[in-house]
Amino acid sequence: MLRIVTDSTADLDTEEADALGVTVVPLTVYFGDEALLDRVDIQPDEFYARLKHGKLVPRTSQPSAGRFQDVYGDLAAAGATEILSIHISAKLSGTLNAARLGAAAPPHGCQIEMLDSGTVCGGLQALVRRAAEIADSGGNLNQALNAAQALIPRHRISIMLDTLEYLQKGGRIGRARAWLGSLLNLKPIVHVEDGEVAPGHRVRSRARGIERVFDLTNEVPGAERIYVQHTGAANDAEALARRFRAAQPGVPVDVRWIGPVVGTYVGPNAVGAVVAQRATGGS
Repeated sequence: MLRIVTDSTADLDTEEADALGVTVVPLTVYFGDEALLDRVDIQPDEFYARLKHGKLVPRTSQPSAGRFQDVYGDLAAAGATEILSIHISAKLSGTLNAARLGAAAPPHGCQIEMLDSGTVCGGLQALVRRAAEIADSGGNLNQALNAAQALIPRHRISIMLDTLEYLQKGGRIGRARAWLGSLLNLKPIVHVEDGEVAPGHRVRSRARGIERVFDLTNEVPGAERIYVQHTGAANDAEALARRFRAAQPGVPVDVRWIGPVVGTYVGPNAVGAVVAQRATGGS
């Protein structure tokens, strides 16, 4: 039996993960000495309220190797003979390395493979969903791994940030560092490329930024699913989702929060979109 494991930066809630048969290992957000498991002890709406109005600057940490070892052991005890563990880009988090350490001594009779998604949020979720579909249909580990790997270059993330401040403070700014000190009142749109944050476009207003996110996402051919994500900008996200549904009828469009761990670096009031291509569509 094949089982899929991921982490909480895939932005799957408990009900979705259960329906997909996916095990989610949460990362941790700290406000001072208070440790809160991502989407377990703190939900996105509460997190962004604290981020906007609280005095403490949050920090994050990956799960321990022991936590992953326990997860893999529990799955093997429940009958898993194969496990595919898909995680946030190794350039953005140490989660994948912790998972590898946790799998160093795999349970007897269980094969474990790791996949660096090279992405996060809806991009990671797209890979996890594809692997879960393979597992649900009776596919094996190699089939799920190949299907998820094939999607890595076949999705695009475009997120309009309110500010680069949180990426800079958290040390996750990547190649967008080139923009520091030059944005003035412009709104930055960033992507995730080669596993790290990369600069995309700079626009003069929030409205133009959302329009640009729409154009960048809508131009990707062969869309299988679109994720509209936000960090407390629900009205903008819903309006953007309505535009996608009108432009691409028949393509599922999900609106969801960016979770607390990633939100620590994205900051409040961001809105963006992730588009995943069909396995045989696009270029």
